[in-house]
Amino acid sequence: CMWSLPSSDAIDDKAMEATTLSGVHSDQIISLATMVLPSQNEDTNELNVLFSASRDGSFALWDLDRNGELIFTSQCADIVNDSTVSLTCADVTNPTSWDDGYNDSSKSGNDAIVLGTSNGYVIGYVVEELMSFASNSETGVESEGSPVPNLRFRAHGTDTGKGEAITAIKCGGDGTIPTSARLRGGDERPASSSNSRSLSSSILLTGGEDGSVKQWEILSQKTPSSPPRIRMEHWPRLSSQRMKRRSHLFTPKHDGPVSSISQQSKSDSSKFLTCSQDGSVAVWSASSGKELFRMDGFSSGISSLACLGRELLVTDGMEGYVCVHDFGIEEDAADNSYDLEW
Repeated sequence: CMWSLPSSDAIDDKAMEATTLSGVHSDQIISLATMVLPSQNEDTNELNVLFSASRDGSFALWDLDRNGELIFTSQCADIVNDSTVSLTCADVTNPTSWDDGYNDSSKSGNDAIVLGTSNGYVIGYVVEELMSFASNSETGVESEGSPVPNLRFRAHGTDTGKGEAITAIKCGGDGTIPTSARLRGGDERPASSSNSRSLSSSILLTGGEDGSVKQWEILSQKTPSSPPRIRMEHWPRLSSQRMKRRSHLFTPKHDGPVSSISQQSKSDSSKFLTCSQDGSVAVWSASSGKELFRMDGFSSGISSLACLGRELLVTDGMEGYVCVHDFGIEEDAADNSYDLEW
């Protein structure tokens, strides 16, 4: 459902249901995220879009400027077994929305969605190409066939069927591989003049059903095809390859499935947090791969966490309560109650 929020702080004012978005998903919604995209309409610079994904393998884009009108929907398929794959988590990267990026053509094509599957794969789509796919369809919604993913790789599991699901995924902002680099023979090397097309990288964090946490660089580059496509590749691609500026694997693992990943801010990717069904929260160094500290003592598994700035952390995991952890309060004051100012 979409809700219209009250414009005042009056207690009597209540949120009103504006519309219901239906007819696409038949199972649990595993992700909702808003995106700001460049508009093709000359009357406005931006287009406000809602992304949704479900366990049934479906994902969709909705036009928030038109009361939730459906723009695009598709089913995520296993191209090897030619069957529908179950989605377990999803996230979006939306650099167009950062600092009025819709006026910056250099950021065009970098808006993407990433999906985590029950069989351990990461599947990614460039949103600009999905929008074009929808607009080229006669109805704007249903098209013959499905769009080809820009990114697909196995992040967790080894085809054993045990503990291979990706249970948490997070787009972590700008990557560390320079735009002038190319990847060859297991190293990051300067680009040659024959391979000087613009290359950008971003960080992707994944958590597994087996409690493992991994970090990836996702490289995006426009291909010379017609029409041009964005090719996305992951790094490292082999177990023998390493990341120069960041860690790929994080130790020790959680004792249960990783349920959520969060960062303090999109501008600071030096540290990030994970929580797990084992009832713990861990803070990690992105460069060394080491655990900085861990919070235990929750009464149940933690399903979500969110950072509100650098000092406030919000979690569940305490018998149905929402917990706000304030790391900025003085130790002596922690024994006294206090009110949060929003």
